[in-house]
Formats: sequence, structure tokens, C-alpha cells
Amino acid sequence: MSKVLEPARTLDRIISTIGDLPATPAVIAMLMNMTSNIDTDIDKISRVILADQSLTAKVLKLSNSSFYGRAKEVKTLKEAVVILGFLTLHSLVIATATQRLYQKTVDDGISEKLWAHASAAAIASRLTAQAARFPYIEEAFIAGLLHDIGKLVLTQKMTEDYRRVVRAIEAARGSFVEHEEAAFGFNHAQVGALLLQKWSFPKELTEAVGAHHQPPDSEGLYAALPHVINLGNFMAKKLDVGFDDFAVDDIASLPSAIRLNLDAAQLEEIQVQLAGHFEEEKEFFKLRN
Repeated sequence: MSKVLEPARTLDRIISTIGDLPATPAVIAMLMNMTSNIDTDIDKISRVILADQSLTAKVLKLSNSSFYGRAKEVKTLKEAVVILGFLTLHSLVIATATQRLYQKTVDDGISEKLWAHASAAAIASRLTAQAARFPYIEEAFIAGLLHDIGKLVLTQKMTEDYRRVVRAIEAARGSFVEHEEAAFGFNHAQVGALLLQKWSFPKELTEAVGAHHQPPDSEGLYAALPHVINLGNFMAKKLDVGFDDFAVDDIASLPSAIRLNLDAAQLEEIQVQLAGHFEEEKEFFKLRN
């Protein structure tokens, strides 16, 4: 195992070499800016999306999914953009760009496990936000999708050492945070927060990713977001996708569930919805396509 290095220096070294969001960066950057402005012309957005075949297919597929309960098939990109709305489209653009980052890694199954868990956590976080009446639902989806992005950074930049850590975690059903800090002197949540900060993501999303294992007891418009992600994370673990690591059987006992005023019955309903949505959307979230 690698010698423990000074955390700040090690984090700076990792983040400085990871690069930006991958694959067709011009299209992704343009769409993120366009979908952030509600006055952007829909025809312009549609033309930009059409320049990316994979993204076009995903937009049409999502607009026809069970999430939107369409009575008839959506066949045109413009109609799909209208149905999804700018916020959902913004999430989809980030999801597509993030998925391509996972595709760049060739390893012994770690990336596939990470993406499966991230996909489930994103859906779980959205459902949790809806149940808790947290108004920033798309932000919850994005933060859920990116909450473990730091693990991907470690997989890519400290490959052999991180493989050993992952094997130890799965053998003992241990905690990622505890094993990472013991091995490196820092954890994936800190790495993820620094990465999103480098990518100029909003402060609220960056802080939620950094605090998703220990949500703070704070006030403010986005104060509940790390609690939503914390619950989404544990609900995703119950689906048995991803890693065989530490999990919680009684999610209703978690401080985040109490903070969000969600009881056992509500959480069980979310879990049922999550299982159904994840099964239906499995192909949409497939890593290798």
C-alpha cells in the first residue's frame, strides 16, 4: 500500500491531472450554458443536441420513459425538449458527460460497479427529494449521480492502490471512508468536492457531494441536499448493485431520515419505486453502449 502523503498536496496532485468533463466537450459545455438560461430558444437547443448522436438518442429515450407517463410516443427532438424541460435536460447533459468519463476507465469491474451505484443513487435521490418536498429535485438527481465521483478519480489515478482498498472493503463489508483515510489520509468525498469545484459546479452541489457521508445540521435553501444524497446512497445500496460494502438495514433510523421527516413507511415506498424505476431505466443507464 502507498505511503500516506500529506492530504492537501495529494489531493492537489490528483485533481490537477483529472481534466474536464469528457467527450464532445464543445457540445456539452454549450448545452450546459444554454439549459441554464430559461430564455434560450428551444430550436437552438435541439440543433445543438442533434450534433451528438448519443445524446439525441438519450433525450428521446428519456422523454418516452415511465417518468413522464406519455400516452403517445415522442418522436421529435423538439417535443422531447419541451416535455423534459430545461432543468431535466441540464441533468441529462451532465449525466451523459459523466457516463463518458466512466467509460474512459478500463479496469476489473470497478467502474461498472461505480456507475451502477451512481445511477441508482441518482434516481433514489430524486425520489427522496420528491417525498421530502425538497424543491430542488434536479439538483438532487445531479448530486446523487456525482456523489461518488471521487472514487472514479482514485480508480483512474491511484489504480493499483485503490484496487487493493476496494478488495479489502468488500472482503470485510467495510466503510469506504474509513479504509480510504487509513490508506491515503483523505477520502473520496473530499476528492469529489474538489473535482466539482474545479469544474465550476455550483457551491451547493459541491458541498453536498463533500458532505454526503456526514451531512451537517445547517440552515438555508439547500441545507437538506446532503441529507437527501445520504439517504439516496443507502437506498441504492439496498438494490444490491455496485459494491458489497457497509450498508444500513434500518434506514429510518438514520439522522438524515429524521432530518427530512421521512418515516419507515415513506422510505419503504421510495424503495419500491426505486426498484421499479431502476429496472425500467437499466438500459438507459447502461455503462457500455
